[in-house]
Amino acid sequence: MVLFFVRGEVESDKLIRYCYSHYRNIVPTSLPENVNILREEGKKPSLDIEGVHFNLSHSSGVTMVGFSHAPIGVDIEKVREIDPKKFPFIEAEDEEDFFKKWTQRESYVKLTGEGLKAIKRAEPTEDEDVCFEHFDVFDGYHACVASEPQSVIAYELAPEFIE
Repeated sequence: MVLFFVRGEVESDKLIRYCYSHYRNIVPTSLPENVNILREEGKKPSLDIEGVHFNLSHSSGVTMVGFSHAPIGVDIEKVREIDPKKFPFIEAEDEEDFFKKWTQRESYVKLTGEGLKAIKRAEPTEDEDVCFEHFDVFDGYHACVASEPQSVIAYELAPEFIE
């Protein structure tokens, strides 16, 4: 799995294509140079090739993209003050704990393709098919990836280099 993080504004489709070009140079399999991003109502975006999955999340000027050979869900959130009464389905000690639990839930529903309507369900847990990787990528942000167990490579990109 390869994760890309960008601090600053960037157009999502350009970022996905840029990150894919780097992903294809890292993985040991041969992948086509150009891909199309497919969007269907009620489904998460995908690429028009087999064996490559991606997911994207952004929060307060930071964007995260994950690529993998297996289905993947990612979420990044700026840790901020929240009203716990609006989220009674998450028991948290403080904002940091809340966003750790929130990103785990959101990355999981993005992995499964259920979407945010399923965020109130029971907190997802790891099993032999799903692993959660938590990251404090930038000061004040928390990120989580849900996917099958696999190694992780992460890169920070500068928005001015994304074509």
